[in-house]
Amino acid sequence: MSGNREGVFRGREGERELLSGVLDAGTGVVLVDGAAGTGKTRLLAEAAALAAHRGAEVATAQDELDQPLLLARLAERRPGGPALVVLDDLHLAEPGTLAALRSPVAASACEKVVWLLARRRGEGADRLFAAALARGAVRIELRPLPDNVIADLVADLAGGTPDRDLLALASTARGNPAAVTSLLDALRADGQIAVVNGQASLRTDRSPLNTEALLSERVSALSGRARHLLQVASVLGPRFEPGDVAEMLASSTAILLPALDEVIAAGLVAAPEDGLAFRHELVWRLVAGSVPPPVRRALHREAGEMLLKRGDSAVRAAQHLLHGAQRGDARSIDGLVTAATAVLFTAPDAAAELAVRALELTDPASPSLPHRTVIAVRALIAAGRLAAAQALARDALSREVSPEPAAKLRHCVAMTTLLTARHAESAEHCEALLDEPDLLPELVPWVEITRMMALLGHDRNRAGELAETVVRTRQGSPDDVLATALAVLAAIARDTGQPGAALELAREAARSVTSHDLCAYPRLLLATVFSGLREFAEADSVLRGARSGPSAVVAKGIMTAVVQARILVQAGRVEEAATEARAALTTAEETGHAALVAPALAVLAVVAIHTGDLPAAVEHVGRCRESVPADGILFSRACYQWNDVLVTYVGSGLEKALELLRDEYPDLVSSGLFAEEPRAAGWFVRRALEAGDEGLAKSVVDRVEQLAGENPGFRAVATAALHARGLLDADASLLELAVRQDGDLWARANAAEDLGVLLDDRAASVKSLESALGLYREIGVSRDSARVLGRLRKLGRRRRAEPARPASGWSGLDDTERAIATLVAKGQTNRQISTQLFMSPHTVNFHLRKIFRRLGISSRVELVTRSREDR
Repeated sequence: MSGNREGVFRGREGERELLSGVLDAGTGVVLVDGAAGTGKTRLLAEAAALAAHRGAEVATAQDELDQPLLLARLAERRPGGPALVVLDDLHLAEPGTLAALRSPVAASACEKVVWLLARRRGEGADRLFAAALARGAVRIELRPLPDNVIADLVADLAGGTPDRDLLALASTARGNPAAVTSLLDALRADGQIAVVNGQASLRTDRSPLNTEALLSERVSALSGRARHLLQVASVLGPRFEPGDVAEMLASSTAILLPALDEVIAAGLVAAPEDGLAFRHELVWRLVAGSVPPPVRRALHREAGEMLLKRGDSAVRAAQHLLHGAQRGDARSIDGLVTAATAVLFTAPDAAAELAVRALELTDPASPSLPHRTVIAVRALIAAGRLAAAQALARDALSREVSPEPAAKLRHCVAMTTLLTARHAESAEHCEALLDEPDLLPELVPWVEITRMMALLGHDRNRAGELAETVVRTRQGSPDDVLATALAVLAAIARDTGQPGAALELAREAARSVTSHDLCAYPRLLLATVFSGLREFAEADSVLRGARSGPSAVVAKGIMTAVVQARILVQAGRVEEAATEARAALTTAEETGHAALVAPALAVLAVVAIHTGDLPAAVEHVGRCRESVPADGILFSRACYQWNDVLVTYVGSGLEKALELLRDEYPDLVSSGLFAEEPRAAGWFVRRALEAGDEGLAKSVVDRVEQLAGENPGFRAVATAALHARGLLDADASLLELAVRQDGDLWARANAAEDLGVLLDDRAASVKSLESALGLYREIGVSRDSARVLGRLRKLGRRRRAEPARPASGWSGLDDTERAIATLVAKGQTNRQISTQLFMSPHTVNFHLRKIFRRLGISSRVELVTRSREDR
């Protein structure tokens, strides 16, 4: 019945069938009861049309004034063929008309006449209907349409399947088809309905004036008591408890029951099992907007104080106090501060809003001002608003503040300077605090933690000495100071090439943590140590544990995302790593967490260099080198240095890379790099042999073999040693062993490629190179894939068979074409691309012409546009 915009026939199939049966019998009385808008008139009209179609005489009254005249005409009618008498709106009929109807209705059984009588239920004609029922009349009650029928009706009217939000608004009609039709007409008039791919939904970019007017009429039709109840309930929110409304009204739920029944019956409020709720946000906002702002603020204040008084959730109370608290209102302001403290770690943005608002409402002369300032600064730090936190703390410290809050504010400054990578300044603040004899005992542990972290980024020797002292003197039950000290020692062990010690220390550090909100570093460090050793399952498990808590502190979130990105890139999941790292970088830059920018850039640099995006790689590494501190807290400084050397090699050549290694990073090879990035050993040996520097190659092999010998339990380091030795000695058997033993995709691909280059047998070489190609494709690194394809071309092997691709479109491009198209879209010239992908500029141009044909374009500008659209 699609297309029936009146919607009367929806859900009335049973009633129509019953009417049809009576008409077939040719005699009887049918009583139709229903509220306004349920479809009585339309149902009667359909019955009249059906009877006329069957040849029956149909008699109807135009309105209640015509009803007596109709009865007079019927009295003069001679018995004859079948007839249908239709009388609507009998609740409006005069008493005389109703009395006159009783006799002919009672005599209908003796004549071939069907009487069809309709009224609004409960509004009149009771005696007539009762008498007819007593004589066997058929009664039809038009009840509200069920939800599934209303959904079909809304689909008819809206022109598409309604979504949940549109159905929720339609539910305010309480199953009344006329009310649904009026509502949809108003929504269409307001341009509020959008239909996309057959789905109808509400638009939020236009003012629903007609819809609001319609809903306002429904609210205005309520009794004054019911409207009053609705307004108070609207202040409590879209969902509310009847007991709360009763308390606000200084009444009881029992006394309010009639008004509650009224608003529910009106379709404005629903009654799910867990309380009451406005049927739609539009209704809630409309009612709330009808409360004058000063009254609304007062009601919010009363609601907040009510919740605080009975010991309810401080957060719920604060939601009201935010809107209703006034300057100097100590109880309400304390409620805001209590709520801010309660959600400081789980909802730091909300905590910051609450705490700052409390501060704004505090009188400057109030003795509570310093304490409230401390809460506000801490909340701002947790929410990642470091500049605001530091400004507020310094401003407070510029005035006279008592020692206790002053010390807390100074520690907050130390924390912000640590997170903004000003490690030396942070350490100085902490040292000054710890030199004070009366420093609060509760503050001492957090100052010690901040100092150790700052020194780890500034003075590693001092950090190590302090950490060792803590470990010696704090043995016993776990605590966060001990956890941080162990983590500091683990980071130093990692950086100095002691992976076994680093792992044990990091494990113990993670076990010692007691406050996962404020002390996230130990577990995240443990995850990076596992990942560096290519124990990815353990790294993922630790990271899941770090993420499982309720904490939403911004700094912790950024650190976790960066560590996740590092694990992903080391595991060969390059695209996922890039997504995670970009998100972390964006948040770190937007919030001023400068200490966490470099780790995100390091991951992105690795991704960029292996996907052929040299300009991006150069930019990322340049920022790490020149403007962003690479403190070596999350990742070692050696990793940043290796990235620098790697990018320099690709961008400027072997000579420049080795010059950088020799002049700026002379200790890189002897550091712990090969325990954190085992595949780096093979890379350095390749470059050393390429330059004819056997001394460098031998020192790399000696170092990685030393690490493997000192740490025999780590397969990744042992395999790196096999790989490096195989390259130095040109020993294919060692490289084959490295390919077979390593579970690291990167290392297996590198070893397979090196083996393919080393082998003299063409078939064996091709097989090994194709294995490397498959692994590089699995990782998703176009530059490495292109390099191997170049080697295969030199061996006369064009390429390994691939699944059939579409003849046109982006998905029709092969690996090489896709890599070239991506680099062109990033603005690189043919010559730059040829350097990146190990082919001549002429070959790049050849592939570019193929790309143009497949994509149906003719210029580089079109390729840039098409790339953006398709991706």
